[in-house]
Amino acid sequence: MITGLSQLRARFRAVSHTENLLRELQLETVAGAKAKVPRKTGHLGRSILVGRLTKESAQVTVNANYAAAVEFGTKRHVIVPKRARVLAWPAAEGGRRLSGRARTKGGKPVGPTAFATKVNHPGTKAQPYLVPAAKEAVHRHGVEVIVSTWNDAA
Repeated sequence: MITGLSQLRARFRAVSHTENLLRELQLETVAGAKAKVPRKTGHLGRSILVGRLTKESAQVTVNANYAAAVEFGTKRHVIVPKRARVLAWPAAEGGRRLSGRARTKGGKPVGPTAFATKVNHPGTKAQPYLVPAAKEAVHRHGVEVIVSTWNDAA
């Protein structure tokens, strides 16, 4: 007979119920990412959502199509038109909304417009918000919760 086997089994059972821990980490990651995300229009922050939760994993989803470009940055690249012959954008800062779209008055753009057949984009610097939030949540709650659950189960 092994001494302490029932207590060991109880501890393994206690730490095998991971849904509560993962849910806590998931919610804290979402809150942390929303606090850290760079804000221009607020769309990226609103697109950070709680994803799927299982016994083994918790997902946090970001639905903005440019989320990875903000998190990891972009390399230098060439921009070419997809549905037109040229690219067009407001040449003056005041001719643009926060979203980047041209301001219009009576259906016509306000201010000068610039045109090009291609643009050499210099790339963008990474502005991490999701990975740091997840790391902070794990650091803050991860190990401590597992240890306290293990110790309380005996």
